[in-house]
Amino acid sequence: MDLLKDDVSKLYFKFLISAMGSAVVISIYSFVDTIAVGKSESQAGAAAMAVLLPYFAIMSFLAVLSGMGGAVLMSQSFGEGNEKKGRRFFTVSVIIMLVFVAVFWVVSITCKEQLFRLFGANDALMPKVLEYGNLLVYCMPLFVLPNFLGCFIRNDKAPAHVMAAVVTGGIINIVGDIVFVFPLHMGMRGAALATVLGAGAQTLIMFLHFFKKSSHLKFARPAGFARTSGIVLLAGFSAGVLELGTVVISTVMNNQIMKYGTEAHLAVYGVISTIAALFQALFGGVGLAVQPISSSNFGAKQPERIRKTLSLGLICTAVLAAVFTTVCEAAPNGVIGIFMTTTPAVVAATPRMTRLFSLWYLVLGFNVLGVYYLQSISRSRMAMLISILRSFAMSVLFVYTLPLGLGFDGVMLALPISEAIVLAITALYIIYIHRKLFKPIHIANLVYSEEYACPRMNACSADNDE
Repeated sequence: MDLLKDDVSKLYFKFLISAMGSAVVISIYSFVDTIAVGKSESQAGAAAMAVLLPYFAIMSFLAVLSGMGGAVLMSQSFGEGNEKKGRRFFTVSVIIMLVFVAVFWVVSITCKEQLFRLFGANDALMPKVLEYGNLLVYCMPLFVLPNFLGCFIRNDKAPAHVMAAVVTGGIINIVGDIVFVFPLHMGMRGAALATVLGAGAQTLIMFLHFFKKSSHLKFARPAGFARTSGIVLLAGFSAGVLELGTVVISTVMNNQIMKYGTEAHLAVYGVISTIAALFQALFGGVGLAVQPISSSNFGAKQPERIRKTLSLGLICTAVLAAVFTTVCEAAPNGVIGIFMTTTPAVVAATPRMTRLFSLWYLVLGFNVLGVYYLQSISRSRMAMLISILRSFAMSVLFVYTLPLGLGFDGVMLALPISEAIVLAITALYIIYIHRKLFKPIHIANLVYSEEYACPRMNACSADNDE
């Protein structure tokens, strides 16, 4: 696999299939858990899973923050022909990840009930939350390691290995859910055990990549550790904020739903958020497919290949957005009914909640793709700003202000409205930066002309970010 010479379309779809497959299988973990818990524990179980979603998102954030930036920089270094520099980025990223895991693991074990209350648990829900959450907390590193390693293995030209790992883990999780929750009647503890076993298998298979002759993931002395760490974290923060934003949004939404709604509304949101996590992961898969090709060709100064990769990502995002929104708008009760044993209160709350919230999917994917793309062409600061706007500033602002005038509907409309505003900013910036780096460009269809020039690409690097 040659990222600089092979056909872009074939490369893109190889990475897309792997990234989408990984996203689906990883999301199946929470899908199957939600179904098993929703069917066995009904409304209370689904509401408890909504409380636990921010904890899963924190683990993903730690993996992406320490891994994605280092993987991008490693890939760019390999594209430049500097393998030693790439290995230094890998080594520094591993050290950062281990520190993050150690700190958060201690905090989780000593303050787990306080964390779960912050995420929206009340006295009634706490027993159910702890049934699942206790094992999750004690096995936390198993959920960070595979996501972290996947960033580097994928950029080490082995996306199929990543997919094999997550598929194996997913199968173990599904089988475990079916066996532990129902025949063995272990309830939420059984669902948690199945998830831990799946994550453990995934981690083990990821480690096998290091024993391949084709692996370039080797350690090197981390010269200039402080400076390199800063570069890695800056590059990874924009993608990591997508995960951290899930923590913030889920926490704020959980608390606002309990303020303006009922436990039935929180149970419905628990299912909606599980579905949304899958959709965001699939949109992220599109970005992950774009990222290694764009970053390598950016390092090699090949703008036409970058342009074609982005065009493919935009087309995939548009198709996914249309499909996701249509399904949720057309059959809200059918979708929710798959995941839980419904009650009259749940049936009454589902249609309007689902239809308002699903408008988010029309714009979500384009912002996610924009963050990964800008990161791959060394526009980390702008990628970080977009991530902060959509994940914190705009979303939190609207979640708190819209309900003041619209009540519960305002809670459901907050994310679609804030995401649309951020999309306008993202699109304008990408048009602006393309005009500076590549000339000329047809904005109407986002397709560049055949006459290409890239006078400033030599000046574009992780250390010269605009």
